[in-house]
Amino acid sequence: MGYQLDKWKRQDWRKNSKHYSCEVRQNLFGQWVVLRRWGRMSAMHGQCIEVVCDRYEEGLAIFEAVEKRRAKRGYTAW
Repeated sequence: MGYQLDKWKRQDWRKNSKHYSCEVRQNLFGQWVVLRRWGRMSAMHGQCIEVVCDRYEEGLAIFEAVEKRRAKRGYTAW
C-alpha cells in the first residue's frame, strides 16, 4: 500500500464569520476519504464529517459538488 500524495486535494472558503474546508485524502488504511469541516471563525471547535469512498473519482465528485455549493452560497476561496 502506498499513499498517492499528488492526488490529495484541499480547499478552504470564508464568508463573513464562517469558514468551510474540504479535502480529499487517504486514511491510514489507504482508503480515499472526503473530510469536510465548518463553523464560525471565532469558535474553538466546529463540526466535521468524514466520508469513506470506494474510489478516488467518487471523492473528487463530492469535492467538486462542495466547491459548487460554496460558490453558490457566496463563499470565497482563501
